[in-house]
Amino acid sequence: MLLMKRFIGAGVSFFLSVSFVCIFIISQNTLWNLFWLQSQNFDISFLILFSSLAHDIKGGVSPIILQWGIPISFYTVICITLLLAFIITFLIRLRFPINSKFSYAIAGFTSMYVMMSLIIMKYDGIVLISSARENFGLFVFCFIGLLGGFFFDTLISNFLKRGN
Repeated sequence: MLLMKRFIGAGVSFFLSVSFVCIFIISQNTLWNLFWLQSQNFDISFLILFSSLAHDIKGGVSPIILQWGIPISFYTVICITLLLAFIITFLIRLRFPINSKFSYAIAGFTSMYVMMSLIIMKYDGIVLISSARENFGLFVFCFIGLLGGFFFDTLISNFLKRGN
């Protein structure tokens, strides 16, 4: 029974941290684009800001049909990326005694950087996420992944304390 509680706690922690990362990355991208539009003398009202954020978050979790007919969304890409990073971190932590908050935060940061690098390589140097085209935007993008890893460790630690 304890193993089942730990597994459920890890799953809930994972999906909450993935949702956190996805919402903040989409929001960062939307705000980055709206700030650029405002710098080009477009009038951006609060209503436009709010509706753009809502539209982009909804679009980020909506599946896009790829050429192979497999429905996938931005949320799914983030989910797969962080899942691989957290599993690798868990396996490394089994062998080496590393601080969990530090290791999962670094895993989140690194996974976002690797994901962005792989997307760039796949599409011949085109950065699909416009907010990550500049170094500062890429850093903020990866920093959100770091916060997601930290959030994951905090949640999983709380679930494990509560489960004992």
